[in-house]
Amino acid sequence: MLLLGCFWALDRWGVAPPFLLAAILHECGHLTALLALKIPITGLELRAGGAVIRAELPGGRREALASAAGPGVNLLLAALFWRVWPLFGLCNLTLGLVNLLPLPRRDGGKLVQALKRGNNERMKS
Repeated sequence: MLLLGCFWALDRWGVAPPFLLAAILHECGHLTALLALKIPITGLELRAGGAVIRAELPGGRREALASAAGPGVNLLLAALFWRVWPLFGLCNLTLGLVNLLPLPRRDGGKLVQALKRGNNERMKS
């Protein structure tokens, strides 16, 4: 909370409100996908680096869809708001692209791992 307060207090360009809204909608994208895919959610934790949603991830296509849902929401919102509210569009574009990087603990890394697990399970069958 201290980090969030500092971010808000030091924000001279008005980036904090649209960025926080983009981050909340990103997590709502994940939650909506998890609920739609009937993947049980076991917890939600707020950390300095963002929210952590705990779920019983099945691997494969369903997990990949749940991982891609957050960045997907951000990229859709970036396209929809680019002309109407450019700062919100830029926050969403940045958040969506950074989260799609195939790095550990990012949505892109989770997406790659879920697809690998799904392919490995298919090859074993």
